[in-house]
Amino acid sequence: MLTSPALTGMPDYHDSVEYLRHHLNLSREALAHHAGISVSYLHQLIQKRTTPGPRAFDGLVHVFDLTPAQRRHLHELIQPSADLALAADMRRHLTNLGVHAHLNHLDTRDILAAYTDPLQTVLHANTGFHRVMPGLADAGHNIIQWMLTPAARNIINNWDDELRYFVTLLRPALGRHRDLPRARTLFRNLRTHNEFRDAWDTTPMHVAYDASRPTPIRIHIPCTNQPVHLSIEIDQYNAFPDICLTHGLYNTTTLACPTAIAC
Repeated sequence: MLTSPALTGMPDYHDSVEYLRHHLNLSREALAHHAGISVSYLHQLIQKRTTPGPRAFDGLVHVFDLTPAQRRHLHELIQPSADLALAADMRRHLTNLGVHAHLNHLDTRDILAAYTDPLQTVLHANTGFHRVMPGLADAGHNIIQWMLTPAARNIINNWDDELRYFVTLLRPALGRHRDLPRARTLFRNLRTHNEFRDAWDTTPMHVAYDASRPTPIRIHIPCTNQPVHLSIEIDQYNAFPDICLTHGLYNTTTLACPTAIAC
């Protein structure tokens, strides 16, 4: 039985191939045979970290029996690292588009809302969003860094599961922007937390692109006795493809109680 190498670093195509090969308990010779490529080609691919051609890529994906999301993730890892505008520039762009009026309007309807970049940096958010994420600014306005704070542990029900969920969203984004200095800095900072290391290291190749959740997040608001169900929808912001708009809607019973939101 082969021991799978741990995927503890930034997402990397060649490391992922080796992990998947070991996970299936295949020798390089067996993997090459099943993928329809030569052993020498596979050795060169792994040892010299070359980029596979379309036929080799498809052959390996077929052997690994990947999900569509995992296939997309691997394909992004053989592409050049994508650029990403600075958070300050994206904030300025959103301000110029007048998003604050929209955010304020959503506040009047008790809908949480935030604009985020692929690395889970909050660019702009309304009051309701900040109310359920106290201390976000101290966490660098980054959602997953905030998830590692004591406040997040107190507010979010099933915190461990929710952290792993955010890790599956972050992994493909880090892969797509893997050479970006701020992506590497974010990952390095996150790795200083035992909880993040555990969530990352125990979910190899777990990726998600459809960020909208099938089930609500359960959170605790100080002036309510019961957990509040928060339904989340995340959509791409059409005016800027690298920005997502997140909406959060409380369950009906909470919406009927203004003090539950306003505390």
